[in-house]
Amino acid sequence: MNYERCILSMVAALVAATTALGQWSFTVDTTFRVPLVAQNVNDLLLNEDGTLIASGRMTVEGQWPPTVQYPILRFDSDGLIDNMFQIQAGGGKLTTWQDRFFVSTGAYPLRVLSDGYIDPSFISLNLGPYFYALQGGDYHVFPDGRVLISGNHLLSDSVRGFEGLYQLVWFTNTGYLDTTRIHRSSGNCAVYQFKELPTGQFIVNGICDQFDGQPVDRVFRVQADGSVDTSFHTDVYTGLTADYLPLNDGRVYVAGNFRRSQTPEDTLHLVRFSPTGALDPTFVPPQFQMATLPEVLGAAVISVQPWLDGSLLVTGKFERVNGEPRRGICLLDTNGTLLPAFHDQGVSPYYYTDAGEDLYRAAVHAVAYDSTNAHLYIAGAYSGYTDATGHYPDQRFITRLKVSELSTAVSEAPQQPRALQLYPNPSTGPITVAIEQPPDHGDLLLRDALGRVVNRQRITAYHTSLTLDHTGVYSVELVRDGRTVETQRLIVHP
Repeated sequence: MNYERCILSMVAALVAATTALGQWSFTVDTTFRVPLVAQNVNDLLLNEDGTLIASGRMTVEGQWPPTVQYPILRFDSDGLIDNMFQIQAGGGKLTTWQDRFFVSTGAYPLRVLSDGYIDPSFISLNLGPYFYALQGGDYHVFPDGRVLISGNHLLSDSVRGFEGLYQLVWFTNTGYLDTTRIHRSSGNCAVYQFKELPTGQFIVNGICDQFDGQPVDRVFRVQADGSVDTSFHTDVYTGLTADYLPLNDGRVYVAGNFRRSQTPEDTLHLVRFSPTGALDPTFVPPQFQMATLPEVLGAAVISVQPWLDGSLLVTGKFERVNGEPRRGICLLDTNGTLLPAFHDQGVSPYYYTDAGEDLYRAAVHAVAYDSTNAHLYIAGAYSGYTDATGHYPDQRFITRLKVSELSTAVSEAPQQPRALQLYPNPSTGPITVAIEQPPDHGDLLLRDALGRVVNRQRITAYHTSLTLDHTGVYSVELVRDGRTVETQRLIVHP
């Protein structure tokens, strides 16, 4: 059977078996508009004061000369540019650290103060001895401010024997090469996106077939010290990854555009790997497609994030998901099933000329959620956004969406009491769970936002107390004889 038809039939079969999630509405907030006219936004950082930092290549409306591109800008709550924000370097990934943030310049990250000035306590990495940046990749910031970068860089530390090209390089929290670490090399190849796992290991994407003297797939795993984890094999032989979403049980979602040698004709955009690197058979990889343009331009998933009800918020460069119209953004459940949100909605194409070549972009690169005001910010390369109410051509490069949850439950007769009640909800402390009739052999299951069971306890009374150590959105399930009787959503605030 053709792989696409097989996948689509499996998705259809899973729809009936999937536990219903909430339906969500995302509508354009027309009070927010950024004055950008070109070219793309790569990442967003939402500050506690409601301001928004954007990193990319951005041309401002009315700017003279019109070819000036800003690598980083800060916007107020209306979308107006904060001209007091001083930094003139960036363009890539943004990461919060204490009261500061890191931003990638393409070759390596800088550390920036909240007012936009470069942090003088963290040097530009090229200013230190032993290191010279060549091809940039990704970076990771440890809690103490140390930094690990990828890419393809030149080291000249002859005292400790690190000379030549290296792809995983450690730095101290002041920006100097960390001489206490073993830097890792794959020769002339490059290492790109990587992410820390709950175990302290890292999942890595590179174009190499060997790393640190060990054979590797294009997506591989390294230990916390950078050495290859030989127990992890993904079979990925070509393509690139853009994002990862690790789970606490060792599984990990991998997003991008890549292929595995076991099925070399099938392009994958979002999969879930098991702790050994095998495809998780409980997740059916959706098919992301271009519709109006040739597929050779390449659909790709750029970001995968947990959404509030345990589903997955997925963004990227695509126009259809499993044949359904979704333009750059969609919601999936944890089995890979496409959810109704964003149906026939999303971003519109942006056409531009670069070096005399006419180009096309229509992609969502990054998202940021404002839980206080229930706003979802999206950013990327696009001109115009369509929601359920209409098309908004002036929404370009960054859009703020108003978020609301629509109930999917069948209305009950007034005399029919709920089997499960939670109070207070939302809560900042212990929660009381009230059961209408304590069932024999009944259990209470608590799931986190990704659907993972974080607590299970036997029901023995009409009232049960729950205490949660972490804030977030949870679901509480009343289970009897292996069947879920009722599920309630629970919000825990700090």
